[in-house]
Amino acid sequence: MKYYGIMPKRTILTKVIIIIFSVYLIYNSSINFNIFYLLIGIILILATFSNRKHIISQEGVDILYTVCGIKFHNIWSWDDINTLHTDSMGSKPNIELHIGKNVVSRRFIFTKFESDEILKLARKINSKIYISEINRK
Repeated sequence: MKYYGIMPKRTILTKVIIIIFSVYLIYNSSINFNIFYLLIGIILILATFSNRKHIISQEGVDILYTVCGIKFHNIWSWDDINTLHTDSMGSKPNIELHIGKNVVSRRFIFTKFESDEILKLARKINSKIYISEINRK
């Protein structure tokens, strides 16, 4: 079974502002012959039309990037994951899962039911994962 994380949506106004700023960057950099800002403008336009999904499944933890119809996977297998921390205060009423691989950590947001299912899945697949709750005071 695949569990899809809750992702914040970009508003149309934000996308329009980023595109206008990117077009200005490209125009200004082409007049001033500055290749660095030209590349930044192009990257910003591509990032505006990108999409990201957080997916947790039997195979592992995956972030699926879609840029102009091209899909890129960044997957961690369950064998690579060392820690799994839950945070019930950060994104109420949802639960944040902080998934750690060595010193790198990813933050995924799920509903309470899905986070419980993911914790069961993690315990079942890799018994070496350290699972705990983040305590905030």
